[in-house]
Amino acid sequence: MPLDYSNPAAGTITLAVARQPATDPAHRIGTLFVNPGGPGARGVPLIGSAFLMMALPPEVLARFDVVSWDPRGVGLSSGVTCPASTVVKAVEALDPNPKPGEYGAFRTVFHDVAADCESSGSAPILAYLSEANSARDMDAIRAALGEDAITYVGWSYGTYLGYLYATMFPNRLRAAVLDGPVDPNLDLAARDASQAKGFERALRHLLALCAAKASCPFHGGGDPLSAYDRLIAGLPTTPAPGSAGTLTAGVAVTGTLSWLYGQDAAGLLVSLHLAESGNGDPLIASADSYYSDISLGSYEATVCLDAAHPHTEAAIAGDVAEVRQDAPRFGPLVVLGDLYGCLDWPVPAAQVVVGAPPAGLPPIVVIASLWDPATPPWQAAPLAAALGTGVVLTRDGIGHTSGPSMESNACLRNAVASYLVAVIPPPPGTVCKDAPVALGS
Repeated sequence: MPLDYSNPAAGTITLAVARQPATDPAHRIGTLFVNPGGPGARGVPLIGSAFLMMALPPEVLARFDVVSWDPRGVGLSSGVTCPASTVVKAVEALDPNPKPGEYGAFRTVFHDVAADCESSGSAPILAYLSEANSARDMDAIRAALGEDAITYVGWSYGTYLGYLYATMFPNRLRAAVLDGPVDPNLDLAARDASQAKGFERALRHLLALCAAKASCPFHGGGDPLSAYDRLIAGLPTTPAPGSAGTLTAGVAVTGTLSWLYGQDAAGLLVSLHLAESGNGDPLIASADSYYSDISLGSYEATVCLDAAHPHTEAAIAGDVAEVRQDAPRFGPLVVLGDLYGCLDWPVPAAQVVVGAPPAGLPPIVVIASLWDPATPPWQAAPLAAALGTGVVLTRDGIGHTSGPSMESNACLRNAVASYLVAVIPPPPGTVCKDAPVALGS
């Protein structure tokens, strides 16, 4: 693909693409593109994966070839190889809740991230890793496949890619499901604040369910929220040991964030109980997976290009002070990480301005999960409105995006299958409820 679509003579960038044929080729409808989000998550491993078999109804896999790709800067595509693992470990070990005026460690560590990327072999492509360029790549793949129009399913940040593709190429989109909505109107600070509130709300919800069940692994005498606060507050002076490292406060909060993404509530509660008992291994492993699932360098490159952000430390301090009010447990970590990550980034932002929805779009299904921590449900309506034809489908359940619920939630599965096969969206206001949350014996 062109490295720079505005200047094709500037060279090319290589993309790795994979395709899974329709299981019923005699009744094939077309090609379905899928993107896992991130940004910085790979797409090629989705093809043939257990997740894809779970997240797409069998009727859809029967009727569509499924295509995914490693976005530019990621994985087998021309990839970002920075920052070094030692820098990533320094990010992971940051104090998740520093006091006002003590944000210097974030500035130092994320300056090192930016400097490492600027001096690495990845530097020449950093200016071209925007999600808008990924949308152009997706359309170029469409053209190479000979498809007049495509169907699309995007999860998490992949919903922003879906928004961009829909508004940039409205006549080439047959249908789209955007699962885990990103509000395209938000700048980086507002997006981070929204996400921090989503994590806070999701943790409080799980711990409230735990408080109501005496057998819950992290019951905490009926007040697991206070037990969680005591655990995190005690780690700076008494870190919990683990076979793969030490459970510091920063690792514990990151590990909690990572658990909240999934739908295994019992796993999080057991991990907190073990940490409370002096075994930090499960939370350490969870924190490690949080940073291994995406490339931190490609994440920073895309986020810092896509969304406007403040350019002063004073502005960042003001954003943190504001988010502490509603998200005291996660706000500082989420906001400081992204805003300091972009403060010294070598490429300036070029945020897409949300305009009037284009003509010619089909109905587009936006799936909001009621207790999604990372893309909270209140971002669904603005995304649907920005598309003009968006229809919000709500999943009443925990965890980030609805892919893992597709097998067990018949209401959700049937609604998505009917839409993707026949482009018949669910009625506005449809709510599909998951089975009750499992909290252990």
